[in-house]
Amino acid sequence: MDVTVLGAGREVGRSAILVNTGAEKFLLDYGIEVQNMNTPLAPPLDLAATFPSHAHLDHCGLVPMLRRNGHAGDVFATPATLDIMDLMLRDSIKVQEKRGVEPYFASKDIDRSLSQAVRCRFGKSIQFKNTAVSVHNAGHVPGSASILLDTGRKRMVYTGDIKFSETELMEPAYSNFKDIDAVITESTYWYRNHPDRKALEKWLVDVVKSTHDNNGFSVLPCFAVGRTQEMLLIVSRLGIPVYLDGMGRDVTRIILQHPDSVRNTKRLKQAFSAARKITSPNHRKKALQEPGIIITTAGMLNGGPVHYYIKKLHDRENSSLILTGYQVENTVGRMLMETGKYVTEELSVKPRMGVTFMDFSAHCSRDELLEFFRKTSPEKIILVHSPTTHEFAEELKNMGFQAYAPANGDAVSIG
Repeated sequence: MDVTVLGAGREVGRSAILVNTGAEKFLLDYGIEVQNMNTPLAPPLDLAATFPSHAHLDHCGLVPMLRRNGHAGDVFATPATLDIMDLMLRDSIKVQEKRGVEPYFASKDIDRSLSQAVRCRFGKSIQFKNTAVSVHNAGHVPGSASILLDTGRKRMVYTGDIKFSETELMEPAYSNFKDIDAVITESTYWYRNHPDRKALEKWLVDVVKSTHDNNGFSVLPCFAVGRTQEMLLIVSRLGIPVYLDGMGRDVTRIILQHPDSVRNTKRLKQAFSAARKITSPNHRKKALQEPGIIITTAGMLNGGPVHYYIKKLHDRENSSLILTGYQVENTVGRMLMETGKYVTEELSVKPRMGVTFMDFSAHCSRDELLEFFRKTSPEKIILVHSPTTHEFAEELKNMGFQAYAPANGDAVSIG
């Protein structure tokens, strides 16, 4: 069994892992680097199957291009991932066109890829010619999966993006893998631990309550998949009007069709039903007539309805802008955090409204990752999804692990 990193080697974004068992080839993720639209290396045409781990575009954003380019093998993923992917991929065509990039695929390619896709259930094994493959809850976002490949001689786990601790939205990731020869793992936050989740939730509630008491608005820019739903669950119990704008609204509807993809579908349904949905410019104007909470895209402030709200509220000291997710370099959100300035093509201001960053990460912490390695005890660890995996690999070697930090194009033999 050989593992070749086609994307996310010593970087974050465009995840793509090729596994060659000697008898079959599997592609685990095939994503796009969203900020600059960079693509992974091309996989071979004779794929047995493609397994997107979840519906974030940096992991699934180029899956339709495979069928368009003549690659064999169907797409396998959880039902929630497949349904959310359909929405995200169609929107990505619009985003690419808006940025002046010729789209990598068309709607018909999405249809061809997903109409034949196979829906996988957690823990159920899928038998290929020489390999059994199963998916297991990764705790990252609804539908996210870690992928186990078993050839009978070798057993390998690809974590995808993974979260081992419980959140308001998600159950913790499955981690009881046995007799593992190799782990391919994300290493996004290998160097630090995240704040206590309950303490973060209390901080968020305190800021929102204080803002509302001062007759202000709380604006929460959120990723459509995962973060929108978690924030909705937390703030819905405060008795303050909640407005939901952007793609997160449509993603939530899809998630509610898959009760096993989240911890408590009933609570999410109640929170979603109570939220006031913004579906037109006129609704946005009405949302600013009384103080409330506005959950909207985009999570890094690059486009989306959030621009409208910041434009209207940036000079109000009694209002709050709460960033709840990682801000990639060169995004509007990252610039705001580093310089205090909100800069877009239409607006360049230093907001007077309060700006707060809270680390509601959907990735595992350093200690959780190390505990997973100790528990799983793999013969080899292959690190991806971080620009500093080589540093982590050296540290793991000093701990007694056999660790690798391949660059894109590098292969590691599992033996």
